Amino acid sequence: MPQMPKELKGIIAPQRVDTKKKRPKLTESSRKKFKKEFLEVYKEDGITLSAASEKVGFSRQVLYSWSNADPDFAVEFEKLKFLKKNKSKKAWEKIHKHDEEYKKKFLELYADDSNNIDSALKKISPKLKASALGYWVKTDFEFKKAYKALQQKTRPGIVRRNEICTAVTSAKVKEKQNKFLQIFTENNFNVTTACKIIGMQRITLSNWCKQDPDFRSALEVAQDEKEDWVEDKLFKLVEDGNMVATIFLSKIMLQKRNLGRRHAYIEQPQKIEGHIAHTHKFDQDQLDAMVRGKQLDRSKYAGMLKIDDPTIIDAEYINANE
Repeated sequence: MPQMPKELKGIIAPQRVDTKKKRPKLTESSRKKFKKEFLEVYKEDGITLSAASEKVGFSRQVLYSWSNADPDFAVEFEKLKFLKKNKSKKAWEKIHKHDEEYKKKFLELYADDSNNIDSALKKISPKLKASALGYWVKTDFEFKKAYKALQQKTRPGIVRRNEICTAVTSAKVKEKQNKFLQIFTENNFNVTTACKIIGMQRITLSNWCKQDPDFRSALEVAQDEKEDWVEDKLFKLVEDGNMVATIFLSKIMLQKRNLGRRHAYIEQPQKIEGHIAHTHKFDQDQLDAMVRGKQLDRSKYAGMLKIDDPTIIDAEYINANE
């Protein structure tokens, strides 16, 4: 898109250009690479979780989502967090020494609906806390599946309550999204201003776009309204006889083919053709090197270049820029 002429600056609100380097779309292999890189960084002495996540380029929320979705990553992640609290590997191994045994006992006790999570854990060991169950769910997919199945079968009320909480949370998010779209439209379609007014970070907006197709579609509609708003401003200037606006609008509107338009205007540099003549004289040593490099005898080389004196060569180099 051509740059806005200086005559129009201050008349039309400039579009914000995001100069932040965008990370390429994550694939399974690249995500695995970033996980490994984060763990290596987080292992370093004196590196906090925030510092490690910033160095790798991912927020803490992303790291926690990886921990919930990848059992292998969760084991390493939780272990490093434990060791960062000035605790030893021996203490870690001691805490999780009987995990497999405890998980089986927990599922047996939890199958009886008279036991809740706390009572089942206390019957296994007085030292077990609810955090132990959270660790098991993150790091063992089979245990998580069995635990959720038991919960669905023996405690439908809890499942229903969780569904209601999820629905309420979703409703609150939807309300906030609608409010953002309204503020975004009312403030000249400025993302930064809208985020400040509503009190949220831009990363939240990015997550909404990734996770909620409906919101992404609504934001795209708002972006279309933004383009219409800018066009209206330009058309008004054109109607008032502003020649600079007329030329600028023509360049924008004719850059690509649209419905009903047969031609497209593309602004491009003039084609420039050049001719460069260069003369260089080779001495005897250079000539010998050339002959050896080409594996040609002197007389044959001189004949190819059509020269009489084999000790001096006048060569002309011509380069045409097509």
